[in-house]
Amino acid sequence: RLLVPPPGAPHGRGQRGGRRRVGGSDEHRADLGSGGGTLVVLARNPRGPPDTAGLTGVLASRRFNVAAIAALGIYPICTLRDLAALAPVSMSGVVGIFVTCVVMTLRAMPGGAYSPAGKYFGSVPVELRPSFGVTGMKSPSNLLVLSSMTATAYLVHMSSPDFYQNLKSTSVREFTKLSTIGFGATALISAFMMGIGFLAFGGATQGNVLNNYSALDGGATLCRLLLGVSLLGSYGLLGNACKKAYYQLRHRGKEVTDRLHYNTSRAMVAGLTCLALLIKDAGFVVSLTGAVLGSALIYIIPPFLWLRSTKRRMDGGFLVPSKSLRLERLANRGLIGVGVILGLLGAYMSVLNSFFPHLL
Repeated sequence: RLLVPPPGAPHGRGQRGGRRRVGGSDEHRADLGSGGGTLVVLARNPRGPPDTAGLTGVLASRRFNVAAIAALGIYPICTLRDLAALAPVSMSGVVGIFVTCVVMTLRAMPGGAYSPAGKYFGSVPVELRPSFGVTGMKSPSNLLVLSSMTATAYLVHMSSPDFYQNLKSTSVREFTKLSTIGFGATALISAFMMGIGFLAFGGATQGNVLNNYSALDGGATLCRLLLGVSLLGSYGLLGNACKKAYYQLRHRGKEVTDRLHYNTSRAMVAGLTCLALLIKDAGFVVSLTGAVLGSALIYIIPPFLWLRSTKRRMDGGFLVPSKSLRLERLANRGLIGVGVILGLLGAYMSVLNSFFPHLL
């Protein structure tokens, strides 16, 4: 299991001023859960740097670090009106991904630092040490957990309108090029890191693979810091998307005052921080989010919107019913059913894998 946070990709055309009016588009309806799932992930990252810095007691505790990051990092970023200030964070993410690939590759070499005689082997908790040939895949159904996790890497639909509008040359061709490069690179990097992480730690690989590395490992700590900065900065985008969805659901057509803006930011960060304090397994967050939202965005929402659109056009006399149209509408209903089944199965397996592994 692997979690590598995507590089932040802030844009430079944020809203300025104290008020703005909420539009009526539906482009961010599906992003609340996606943003929430990603925000919770950081809860599992503060383990390495506090230990490396020599902090002890309360200052080194996970709860203290999560609360501190939420109050001093996430909240200020989520209250930004203009996200242009976060542009350098994108480069931090790119550099972090590259450095992490290099460090993980070096650490996975035979006879490396995490082999039984390696430099860091003894400083890693027993349950996180490399484990091979002990327990294989108990059931093919476990692949549902993996597929749910991988779906999370592509849950950026809620930000696609912003990316399109902020292209230097706004066109479908440029957006297609951006999407192809972005998703293609994500697929290759994810596959590489998933493979190299398993080669290093086998069955002991954690939901966030960087947690497997020793707190004394300077290279791994650098990776945590770089990716932590990237992930922290990306919360500006996610928080902005979540708030847009909330405003469109609850305050459509109304002005967003500073008071509403800050109160919504506080409530969002407080709620997600509570979840982060309760949920420790990043793999569970990623797999559950991917199962539910991945299935919804891929199999359920698009055909649902198409069915509503065609029905409205038929009722208005703008679309003539035909046999092929009826078959296509039937196929889309079937696709929605498939999405519901896959989402439920993926969520069920994610819960079993995290909380009831003895049942698998």
